[in-house]
Amino acid sequence: MKRTNETTRRVAMIVIIIVIGCFAFGCLGGDNKSPEQKPETPSAPWTPPQHPYIKSIDTSKLKLGEPSDATITIFNNGNETVMKERIVMTATAVKLDNFAANMALKTKSDEEKTETYSLDFTEQIESGESCALSAEFDLPAKVSGVSIAGLYHVTIKVYTDDTLIGTKNLDLHLKA
Repeated sequence: MKRTNETTRRVAMIVIIIVIGCFAFGCLGGDNKSPEQKPETPSAPWTPPQHPYIKSIDTSKLKLGEPSDATITIFNNGNETVMKERIVMTATAVKLDNFAANMALKTKSDEEKTETYSLDFTEQIESGESCALSAEFDLPAKVSGVSIAGLYHVTIKVYTDDTLIGTKNLDLHLKA
């Protein structure tokens, strides 16, 4: 039972870090340019890609130490119905604010500092429609009695129907 609670807390910590990072640094999505394509001019208006993309991320309700939720909205600008969605989050602890915890972190391997989690959804998103994916969490202010505040490197990948639609890399400082 203790292992399950610890795993739940880790998952909650990683998800909050990623969602806060997404909110702080903007939305995911857009086209991946192949090398032979010319870059768009900066003055051109933004045109949505012709496939599903991340429309918005709302983390305004997220709070450490109390139940909260985050919402990621996917807009289907493609021609086919999206049948499943997946969010893959990888977070690596870089530096913790607590001095003793940070010293212990320095003794860990990169593998031990890194956690990867997947959230799967099975919402049907018709062409031309959007869908808000809501994740509810009871986010702890501390994990194993230690504040989770610190600097994390986070990579977020969003898939629809097993196709990558967006990737975001960010360094996030989470405060308790």
